[in-house]
Amino acid sequence: MSNSSGHDKDRASSGLQDPPRVRSVSRRAFLTAAATATAGGVAGIVGGRTLEERYRAPAGPFFGPRSHCHWIESAGIEDTPLLRPLHGDHTADVVIVGGGYTGLSTALHLAESFPERRIVLLEGARVGYGASGRNCGLVLPFIGGAEETVHDLVDAGRIDEARKLYAATSAGIGLIEDLVATRGVDCEWEPVESLFGAVTPRHEARLEREQRMYAALGLEATWLPENELRRRVDVTGYRGALTIPGSGMINPAKLATGLLALVRAAGVEVHEDSPVVDITPGTTVSVRTPRGAVRAPLLVLATNAYTQHLGFLRGRVLPIHSFSIATAPLTESQVAALSWGGRQPFYDVRSFFNLFRLTADNRVLLSGGDGFYYYGGAAVDGEGHPDYGRLSRVIRQLFPVLADVAITHRWAGHVGVTLDMAPTIGAFGPADNILFAGGYAGHGVPVAVLAGRLLRDLVAGEPLDPVYDFVLNRKPPRTPGEPLTSLGFGLAKRYMRWEDAQ
Repeated sequence: MSNSSGHDKDRASSGLQDPPRVRSVSRRAFLTAAATATAGGVAGIVGGRTLEERYRAPAGPFFGPRSHCHWIESAGIEDTPLLRPLHGDHTADVVIVGGGYTGLSTALHLAESFPERRIVLLEGARVGYGASGRNCGLVLPFIGGAEETVHDLVDAGRIDEARKLYAATSAGIGLIEDLVATRGVDCEWEPVESLFGAVTPRHEARLEREQRMYAALGLEATWLPENELRRRVDVTGYRGALTIPGSGMINPAKLATGLLALVRAAGVEVHEDSPVVDITPGTTVSVRTPRGAVRAPLLVLATNAYTQHLGFLRGRVLPIHSFSIATAPLTESQVAALSWGGRQPFYDVRSFFNLFRLTADNRVLLSGGDGFYYYGGAAVDGEGHPDYGRLSRVIRQLFPVLADVAITHRWAGHVGVTLDMAPTIGAFGPADNILFAGGYAGHGVPVAVLAGRLLRDLVAGEPLDPVYDFVLNRKPPRTPGEPLTSLGFGLAKRYMRWEDAQ
């Protein structure tokens, strides 16, 4: 993908605001400091290898022609004929780049609000083939960056403001529920409280604060000591867990395919296998693929972790790896042996977390790993990554009774993250006609669906609730570029490992 020399100039003059001051937890502050630090005296050779050789993973699609992802396989994405790639030159009213939740939700909201407009959506591979099809399928409250502010409001006694911020930043959950209940999207939606686990006493103290916050909001979050936790799900190594209300689970790839069906029914033209190779900003934006081009007065960048490869938001929305494995389906007796009748998904407080859940067909899915960030934002392209072995060992430690259950699927994916862990949604360009959203930092299922509605409102010129000001038209902190970014993340990774054990 090529970069236009005018891109940085356009962004510099776009009027994007500096990010608001947001109270952050210590690991976020350190992550920012480490990733933006200078390398002071570090030579170009480390341990006999160049920095690029040490930190770089091969770029390219994940695992070539097939994903090895349970979700994508279960949704039949790879076995469905490709939607026709873009050929020839076209004009449109809106061109959307990216066929994940952000692009699909934006396309749906725009098409239903402006049915007279021609909307073209371009997807480089298959719709739902990125993070939208590979994530763990947890639907959790809050937009990243909002939870700590809600804590502050509660601590200050400003409960009505806290409740409003919680409701607004959790609105994507309601949108997903509506897609299921009234739009017929079959994404295996399970409204179920999740469990947030503690490994150390410090983690327990954090979850006590979480519990007080939910109580102030009028929501029930229950602390489960270890013996009670193990009655909900018989997992080893945790001191206890907090129940998180208002959450749920989905099959993420089926949410993507369900949205795709609605988008096409609304008249949006969707082209797969149409990677964007160049974008030329202007009052009319030109978007070029290998076999065609689209010109439109409005562009939506719905590419999240991949946005930097198009020359935009470089160093501001970063691709962080997440690894997942899934077992063969468990029998009913095996599920019963784990005391997992309530099916609550589980994740823990640590930066390098374990996240596990049951799928609709009772596979155990475990996500995590510490592949983290690779030189230049490259993607892992192979099945032999050590994180798969690490996750396989972890699942045996967590669930000793599953020692003989086969691991049938292994996959990786990028998560779009900003250094301050809050997303960014807005517009830039010479006519404020390039819209974007990304940096969801692991909350992408509901937040990306909500982002589509917010981007529609921006296009329509409708005033947005001021509660969203903390994400709108903000400029996330920027990394200094390679090799310093990789060095910084390496330092941050060591610190976060140490902090996880405290």
